[in-house]
Amino acid sequence: MIIEMGYLFNRKGATLPVELVEQIDDAKDYPDVVEFVEPVKIEGTLKNEDDVFVLDAKGETAVLMECSCCLTPVRKELCFEIKERFAHTGREDEETETFTGDQIDLADFVKRGIIGELPMKVLCREDCKGLCPVCGKDLNDGDCGCDRTERDPRFESLRALFNDDEEV
Repeated sequence: MIIEMGYLFNRKGATLPVELVEQIDDAKDYPDVVEFVEPVKIEGTLKNEDDVFVLDAKGETAVLMECSCCLTPVRKELCFEIKERFAHTGREDEETETFTGDQIDLADFVKRGIIGELPMKVLCREDCKGLCPVCGKDLNDGDCGCDRTERDPRFESLRALFNDDEEV
């Protein structure tokens, strides 16, 4: 996602509208994202403020993520903001990103915005029952009949004392 900004050089106070659309095909850099189902759309402005270029933009996209309990694909709409300051190399300011030439690559800023908006836990529905830990069946589709009683192995000798079939 490249912004051509030659128009803004030597024009203090000038503003450049920013409208970018790009499909992200490789979701491996985005945690828990299976795929991007819509292109990333960025809209905003880039303004020259005394040779510091200020980007104020909003972005949106839609992704498929897996339900944290049953692994069903879930569509999530993401909206994020990009507010950054850019200056040519040589300026030293911790809050200002530097660039060379007459282009700014927004890929890292878009990635940071998307990752910041990803939910920590995704559920396909509020009452998702998850997967059976024994056979792996999706419990939202019905019970599988497996015995899912968890027994602590440290208490097996005590359990034998209460077993009706055995003599003590």
